[in-house]
Amino acid sequence: MIKIELHTDELSQVLCILGGFIICYGLVSYLIKERLYLSEALVSTIVGIILGPVALRILNPSVWGNQTEITHGFTRIVLAIQVMFSGVALPKAYPVKEFKSLMILLFPVLISSWIFSGLLIWWIIPQLTFLGSLALAACITPTDPILSNSVVKGKFAEKHVPPHIRNLLSAESGANDGCATPFLSFAFYLMERESVGPIIGKWILISWLYEIGVAIVVGIGYIARKLLYYSEQK
Repeated sequence: MIKIELHTDELSQVLCILGGFIICYGLVSYLIKERLYLSEALVSTIVGIILGPVALRILNPSVWGNQTEITHGFTRIVLAIQVMFSGVALPKAYPVKEFKSLMILLFPVLISSWIFSGLLIWWIIPQLTFLGSLALAACITPTDPILSNSVVKGKFAEKHVPPHIRNLLSAESGANDGCATPFLSFAFYLMERESVGPIIGKWILISWLYEIGVAIVVGIGYIARKLLYYSEQK
């Protein structure tokens, strides 16, 4: 007797729903973005909540495996793609031309926002230590490059936000995700309860020189741009 398997696995369901959402959203994206001024991130979040375990329970990520590892891995992929798009959308040599503006946003503004956010979190959640509040603040202080698209993209942004402001927001939202990494590691290093000298040395060596400096020297993004330009010419 032939038995037809009607049950589908979780991966098939995710791919089916994701593909269906992309197709359906593409059909009404003009209305949502240009008429209602709603971003893709907001619509996707609402759809995810509706289909998730809180509402319809069609998708339940908790059964896929370790939720922390899944969230961490998926977030890395999404942020990496979005940060790349932020850089691709900028005019040629934009960081060089707007070096002063970016430095102001990435250091004095970012540092003060980090400290203020840490103090605010410490006040709201007194159970946290101050170092724990600083670590959490380092995660929420940087501008989200995905959510910033609602300000820099679309008909509403083109009509009401000047181009130089949109470019500056895109550059800042992409760059400060990387620049906030040393603040997060600095808070973690302070939690190790070592003397200040070794902590500062470790912080400069690992966070600044290795994680950020080596990435800049390697220049994978620059090489990729040259290869893309070469392939387009051919």
